[in-house]
Amino acid sequence: MKIGARVLFMIGFLAASASALSCNVNDYCLNCAVDGDGGLGDGGDGDAIDSSIDAPDASPCMPTGSEVCDGDDNDCDGNVDEGSLPTIGELCAEQRGECAGGINQCVNGGVTCTKPAMPELCDNKDNNCNGVVDEGDPGGGAKCGTDLGECIAGTNRCMNGVLSCIGATGGTMAPFGTSESCNAKDDDCDGSFDEGLTSLGACGGGPFADPNAGMCQQGTRMCMGGGIVCVGSVGPAFELCDAADQDCDGDSTNGYSLQTDPNNCGTCGNECDLANATNGCASGTCTIAACDQGFHNNDGATNNGCEFGPCTIQGNEVCNNVDDDCDGVVDDNLTIPPASSFCRTIGECTTGTTVVCGGANGLRCSYADPDVSDDNMGNILAETQCDGLDNDCDGVVDEGQPNLGQACDNGLQGACQTTGVFVCPASGTGAAVCNAPPGGAASAELCDGIDNDCNGTIDDGAITGDLAGQQWVTIPGSTKEIMKYEASRPDARAAADGTQTTHVCSRPGVLPWTNITYPQAVAACSGVGATLCSEAEWQSMCSPSVTYPVAGPTGTTDFVFIEAENALTRTTGTATGGSDSWTVQNTQDFSGVSALRALSDNGTLVSVANAPANSARLDFTVTMAASTQYAVWVRMMGLGQCSSTSSTVCNGNSDCPGSETCQTNQNTTSDTLYVGLNGATISTLTTSPDNFWIWVKSGTVTSSATAGTNTVSIYMAEDGVRVDAIAVVRATNTTTPTFDERTWAYATNPKVAQPQTCNGDEFDTSAAAGDQDAILPTGSLAMCFANGPGTADAFDMSGNVKEWTLARSAGQNPIRGGASNNEVNGLTCGLNFTLANDQFFFPNVGFRCCR
Repeated sequence: MKIGARVLFMIGFLAASASALSCNVNDYCLNCAVDGDGGLGDGGDGDAIDSSIDAPDASPCMPTGSEVCDGDDNDCDGNVDEGSLPTIGELCAEQRGECAGGINQCVNGGVTCTKPAMPELCDNKDNNCNGVVDEGDPGGGAKCGTDLGECIAGTNRCMNGVLSCIGATGGTMAPFGTSESCNAKDDDCDGSFDEGLTSLGACGGGPFADPNAGMCQQGTRMCMGGGIVCVGSVGPAFELCDAADQDCDGDSTNGYSLQTDPNNCGTCGNECDLANATNGCASGTCTIAACDQGFHNNDGATNNGCEFGPCTIQGNEVCNNVDDDCDGVVDDNLTIPPASSFCRTIGECTTGTTVVCGGANGLRCSYADPDVSDDNMGNILAETQCDGLDNDCDGVVDEGQPNLGQACDNGLQGACQTTGVFVCPASGTGAAVCNAPPGGAASAELCDGIDNDCNGTIDDGAITGDLAGQQWVTIPGSTKEIMKYEASRPDARAAADGTQTTHVCSRPGVLPWTNITYPQAVAACSGVGATLCSEAEWQSMCSPSVTYPVAGPTGTTDFVFIEAENALTRTTGTATGGSDSWTVQNTQDFSGVSALRALSDNGTLVSVANAPANSARLDFTVTMAASTQYAVWVRMMGLGQCSSTSSTVCNGNSDCPGSETCQTNQNTTSDTLYVGLNGATISTLTTSPDNFWIWVKSGTVTSSATAGTNTVSIYMAEDGVRVDAIAVVRATNTTTPTFDERTWAYATNPKVAQPQTCNGDEFDTSAAAGDQDAILPTGSLAMCFANGPGTADAFDMSGNVKEWTLARSAGQNPIRGGASNNEVNGLTCGLNFTLANDQFFFPNVGFRCCR
């Protein structure tokens, strides 16, 4: 019956029953009270049924529709998942691969397929029912076989439904490989090669029936080094007369006759060897079988063979080392001529000269005097010895020494060379010798005008600037280097400044290079890949730049100086402030590296109220005590005009017509500054008269409430104004600074003048009366150096000689450092000593290079 029909039937049945039983039945009650056999009930509530009646389930069943596979009694007929259910018995949704033919079934309240998808196996089937057979190499990837010996392991791969070992050689299961053979290979892939092949049968021995006869012996075939080798075999050899059977034929003598054999006469190995004779053997004793042609056994003895000969009678005996008369005596009974008619008899040949028989060489002179120059064969040789004697007996002494007395050297170069003259040797034998003393040993090349390494080149490598004796130190706070010592000529020494100008050196203990013009100094530095030091480089080495924050003054008389060009910050003014900027201006008598000027000078005037936001500004950070009053001195210069014209600047040179007469305060926009502290303007500073460096003091400024860093600011009020330095003091210090901040190139306390630390006017170079000023060798004063990090010190920057620095402009060449005739205040690092033109030179002006 269909599910829908069953539901309608049920509803009809319930309605009919309710009417027949006259029950007041709730439309949703399915267990109204009836008796067990279907009789009429009493219309009760259906819960309390007589115990004799079959009691239905007390729990109500709520029909939810036709029965489906879900583990519930959907139609409340007391049965679960019965009858014909939706999709049950139909084909499953997935019909690919092994799922083909699968039918939906209801199992435990759920719809399952009789052929569900399973994990893929290597069986040439689509187990996971995705339309692909054996995808992903199921079961593959594992190693198979072995990698030992000659075998190569493979990898299991699923192929055609079967796991196959791919790539393996030598088998996939033990035993692997092949039987072991003698080839230095592991054929059976067990980790050993050629094992078990140590006895492969007999080999070698003698050539006859018994291979072990006589000295022969069989060996054993063994596998060694990948090949079969016969080990221990002894084969036949040439038969010897020694009672042993070397040829393994069973006969130990093989026909040797000790009675007649001259090679084995009497005993084996006794070989007859008689001089000038054919050997024989009789009864085991060596005999002369016959004498060689021209030889005779004159003494009748056998043991010395045919001892006389060869000899052919030539006549009377002559000096020729031949027995001309064959009497057995050579060169006997000769007639010898007198020496005076046969030999030289002058010079060293005067005494002891005789004529002797020289054997095969005939008669010769014998010179008994050892000073005679001969060849010991009676021949006089050309005179070669230098001894003051006539060795070749020709009446001339030492004519073989043409260089005697001439100049010579020891044959070496450079510092290793010494000189002398040719003289006769003290031994009186041999040629004339050079009496130059031995040279010194070669040493490392040094920039000193000497060929120290004796290779024939003086100061080779000097053009690189890196030769020993070209010493450099790094300028503090920079990557640039400066010469450690004042520049010197290559051949300079402690007492002479030298003459060589091929390259420049920098080394201690020599006089510096002076009497040099600016262009010559520039060229000398260029020759070693460097330049003349700029003023900034020179100043930075002599007196390193300030480190911020600067420690403020602690005493009421202290000054803390800072150069304007060393400001921590330089700013450019805004358009409202004239767009001016602080620009380097090397005005006469500035201190330090340079001065600064607010440019462009077009008449801009910034009010005190607008200055913090709009003016060109210089900032200096200074450590100050809390809530303490200070003042700031500024070394500044205003700009005046010439009295004869308002268009020409009066700046101390000769550009005004006639005498230089200046009108001060003519340009009211070039002589005013503001001073501020921590961003607020405090004081207005105006300089007068113009065109001079003047220290001007600010009003009192008060530091912040907390001790520490405060920022001192210099603001441009009128453009064109110049600033050289500032000095921070306690407000109670009313003393005008007497000079710029002074520093010297001292090893210690560079801010305190220390007369005689460096070579200035106060240092006398001798104990003689009067002022003894002279230039000292470089680095002579141990404490006169600018103190760099570690050993990076530059000597004699204060005193000794003044030093050229790079030109400010064409023909304007600054000289720095002071010299031996300058007072201590003239030796300061910041002093601009003078400007000179390109033609100027002087005995106390030198230079040093930078790179």
